[in-house]
Amino acid sequence: MSGKKIAITLFKYFPYGGLQKDFLGIAEELYKRNYTLKVFTRSWSGEIPAWLDVMEIGENGFTNASKDRKFVDEVFEGINKFNPEIVFGFNKMPGLDLYFAADTCFAKHSINKHFLQRFTKRFKQSIEFETEVFSNKSLTKILLLNNRQKDEFKDIYQTPEERMQVIPPGIKRDWLDAMSIDMHKELQIPPNDKILLFVGSDFFRKGLDRAILGLLYLKNKNIPATLVVIGDDNEKGYLDLIKDSDVQSKIKFMGPRDDVASFMKSADLLIHPAREEAAGNIIIEAIVSGLPALASKEVGFSEEILKFRSGSVLEHNFSQEAFNSLLEETLSERKLENVKSSIKELKNEDYFFSRFSFVADYVESNF
Repeated sequence: MSGKKIAITLFKYFPYGGLQKDFLGIAEELYKRNYTLKVFTRSWSGEIPAWLDVMEIGENGFTNASKDRKFVDEVFEGINKFNPEIVFGFNKMPGLDLYFAADTCFAKHSINKHFLQRFTKRFKQSIEFETEVFSNKSLTKILLLNNRQKDEFKDIYQTPEERMQVIPPGIKRDWLDAMSIDMHKELQIPPNDKILLFVGSDFFRKGLDRAILGLLYLKNKNIPATLVVIGDDNEKGYLDLIKDSDVQSKIKFMGPRDDVASFMKSADLLIHPAREEAAGNIIIEAIVSGLPALASKEVGFSEEILKFRSGSVLEHNFSQEAFNSLLEETLSERKLENVKSSIKELKNEDYFFSRFSFVADYVESNF
């Protein structure tokens, strides 16, 4: 058993983020293996586990970029006092021995954004921090969520293969313990409506507007459906996409929830038409819940949908028309039943639950 000390850096912790869930699951597995952990973060929201030592480095600055810079400037004073053998980062920043890559390649995806952003402090800092991790001159080892993400970083930074490791998906097995709920009854949804589930706390990046327009399309095709939205973001403005009050009444904003697993066991289709998503753990959560999924190709784990035939992927550049058609096709009774039948036993596959132990094994083998 190890007695090594690991400093973990994390810009922000909040209970419902995918990166944050990965961080906590990996930290717990390392703790069980007798590593001494100390977490350094700008801010922590929610309860701190009794077994975890957390140090908050104050939220100094007016923007997230300035706060991140201040954090990086100050955090190594605390890390040096802790004197760890390993510095393990969950956000891109200088000075890491190991980085968990929960994000897409900023340099690659910024190509499609307005050129004026290249003159902002945020852009320059994001490129600087990313280069510190992925440059072929860096020594940082990198854990990646899928091969497409890995290829993006290699294309931009020529990162050596030996520093990169793709890891398996990972959710906690207690996900399977959740009880199904009767959403038609609980949310007063008409009994004939198909229930579309949208989960994500960054509505624009995750494509909520696309999902809402898809719901409007279904209504115009006389296909009864209700959209249930779970996530911590501002819903204001999204209902303005549609003026039809009948469709607006078919959208249920639930806010952040800790019972997403119960919703997944009760819905008909998960929809994830994201503009940008390095992985998308909700795809894995849907698979083990027996819930068919529809995603855009920008979702990293869309490759898992194709691999396990657990739904549909819009494999070309996004268009609302193509998404609407694929939504209609996927929502057909025959398609849903075929998918549910083919994935119902996948909840027994160890692969979907192995990320945390895999990362701990990697740490033990490489440091």
